[in-house]
Amino acid sequence: MSLNPPPSPAPRRSLPLVLVVAAILVVAGVSIGGTAAYFDLKGSSSPGPSPSSVVVTDDTGRTITAPQNAPRMLVLSPSIMDIVFRLGLREHVVGVGCSPSLTGGILNEYSPNQTMLWGLTNASCVTDYPTLNTEAVANLTPGLVLASTITSQNDVDRLTQTYGIPVVILAPATLDGIVGDVRIVGQLYPAAASNATALESQLGTTLSAATSVDTNLTNTAAPIPSVLLSYYFDSGGYYSYGPGSFGASLIGLAAGDNLAGAVPLLYAEVNATVVLNDQPSVILYGTSWNDPYLVSFETPTVWPTAPYWGQLTGQKIPVDVTLVTEADPSMILLLPLLMHWLHPTLVPTPPA
Repeated sequence: MSLNPPPSPAPRRSLPLVLVVAAILVVAGVSIGGTAAYFDLKGSSSPGPSPSSVVVTDDTGRTITAPQNAPRMLVLSPSIMDIVFRLGLREHVVGVGCSPSLTGGILNEYSPNQTMLWGLTNASCVTDYPTLNTEAVANLTPGLVLASTITSQNDVDRLTQTYGIPVVILAPATLDGIVGDVRIVGQLYPAAASNATALESQLGTTLSAATSVDTNLTNTAAPIPSVLLSYYFDSGGYYSYGPGSFGASLIGLAAGDNLAGAVPLLYAEVNATVVLNDQPSVILYGTSWNDPYLVSFETPTVWPTAPYWGQLTGQKIPVDVTLVTEADPSMILLLPLLMHWLHPTLVPTPPA
């Protein structure tokens, strides 16, 4: 976006899920003196690339000049952190966006598994809800900010225009877009180019294999199961993915028929009565086994209270909510298992 607000932000685990759902339905800090001192030192961005700079086009179509191999980076989305970690760039991360004022702190945005694997604590937090603490960002002196479309246009403008910090937005709409984001981060960090190439190759191979299986299933006229992929529910229905979303892309590539395919929104609630009448063959429901803060309404013991749950006769499969709400390499790597779930007699169980 040059930056126009996104039509509807993709659901992510960056906020408590109830707040994310509210955002879907409507589609501090540090001393001012310290911030001013930072700005005086930093100045504004140079008008053109230097020998140590690179020009990239992010997922919103913005063209950004950013330093190559920036030693200090701020990451404002778990899905982006997944890429950063896989490329071996964790040591460059000086902070991540989260909501330390909310109960659970960093666990409102990152799962316990993620915080352990990626070495994150509440001390890593920069407040990003309800607005991003741009002064705190500036005082961390990052050379680069990687953000999603949850970061507002005003905050992006303030970081880029006031503090001269380049902001690259990574918000893929499809699974192929995830591979593109890996490529963008590889351009920003040539030192990690070999890791980026290897990850691109791995993801490309996974996507190619899934496409081949999908084509074979179509050619053999194998039955295509109807699928409800839901990451949240309330008394009215199930929150799912409409056409043009990465969730719909995931279902389609796994050779499933998206029950929410006719919903005229990227992310919307499917009425519980509609789900009951359509009786999806497979229900993939996002859950968390160990996170009492972030997904309190997604635990295995709570999902059976979903509307008409006992009357839905399809196969119900719990899946780590991070794998179906965060458009990152982990989502693509789920594909072989997802295809097995949808076609258990035709697609063998993938190796661990």
